[in-house]
Amino acid sequence: MLVSHISDLHLGYAQFNLEEREEDVYQTFQEAIDISIREGVRLVILAGDLFHNPRPCGKAIITLGNALKKLKEKQIPAVFVLGEHDISRLRDVPFAYIFSNLGLAKHLKPDEPFVVDDCIVMGADKERRSNIDALIEKLRGADRVASQFNDKKKILVLHQGLMDFNKFAGEMNSTDLPAGFHYYALGHYHDHQEKRFDYLGGPLAYPGSLDLTPSEGIKEVDKGFIITDMSGEEPSTQWVKLNRRQQFSARISYKDIASEVDAIIERAKAESATNNKKPVARIEVAGSDIDSKVIAEHLKRLNESCLHYIWQPLEDKMAATVYDSKPADIDSELYRLSVQALGSEELAKFAVNEVLPLAAAKDAASVLEIVWQAYKAGRFGSGAR
Repeated sequence: MLVSHISDLHLGYAQFNLEEREEDVYQTFQEAIDISIREGVRLVILAGDLFHNPRPCGKAIITLGNALKKLKEKQIPAVFVLGEHDISRLRDVPFAYIFSNLGLAKHLKPDEPFVVDDCIVMGADKERRSNIDALIEKLRGADRVASQFNDKKKILVLHQGLMDFNKFAGEMNSTDLPAGFHYYALGHYHDHQEKRFDYLGGPLAYPGSLDLTPSEGIKEVDKGFIITDMSGEEPSTQWVKLNRRQQFSARISYKDIASEVDAIIERAKAESATNNKKPVARIEVAGSDIDSKVIAEHLKRLNESCLHYIWQPLEDKMAATVYDSKPADIDSELYRLSVQALGSEELAKFAVNEVLPLAAAKDAASVLEIVWQAYKAGRFGSGAR
């Protein structure tokens, strides 16, 4: 039995507020669904962050609805859990519930096994660090329920960060997971990662996001999803690369800017030839006595070959330092800087894991609500209880 494992769709996100980038996100999701159907999967798992905002735009809603309808017509069930971007902090009903209520997809719960052929699937929505103990207890209950299905393969779906993969951005450890499942379909981390632990019943996998998200900026990286074969003694995974608009960074010298912009144009044309989509570029200009008007005059030549570009100056004396100190792990560096700015590890975790995703989604009302609730609960000092 083949299972399609897709995560962190972020439908509705438009990088740089460009309509073309919003369309790119829809197209990569539709490509993942079409490949899943073509490969003959018997189940599609959506492991959280279906939408970029808990109040999604109409195009995002229609895109997901059409995909689920296509799967239903092919008699391929779809299941999902909620990520933090799907959950409003204003005690509103998550929008994704509408697809479950209409019978287009199944919202997974830790106490309700969903049976597909010779597999059962269980799952739980995203929980904040402050509520992890309650989630762990629910997962123990899920393990007990799953143990009743000894004749079936078992899949657990979560949208949580495991500290085994990132000790700063995680909310729980792999040792907190129930041991009785054959495949752990995870979402939340935007890079593709897989790992096997001897004390768990099968592999853990993050497919990564379908496209770049706000925390990732512009970078050269592949994106995709996972097709898992559950038929063997141990599940086997195949990560499927999606055909996306290319993004790249280039560093140029101010004194040679004319010729180096020519080189960037040639690279952009080569990138767009692969999928007929103009790339996005990040240009770093090194040199002294930089004149921004001169740079702007040269870079405007990129308008014909790039969908969008940004640039920043790098003084020669700073350039080597900037590149040598570039963090290998952006999440870790963000956490370190947050601790430095806020003076508290607990405050930094709250800001990075709970406030930042909502702020990135421009959900100001939810940001205010979660900060107010944290203050009233006295999480960080002498707030009211």
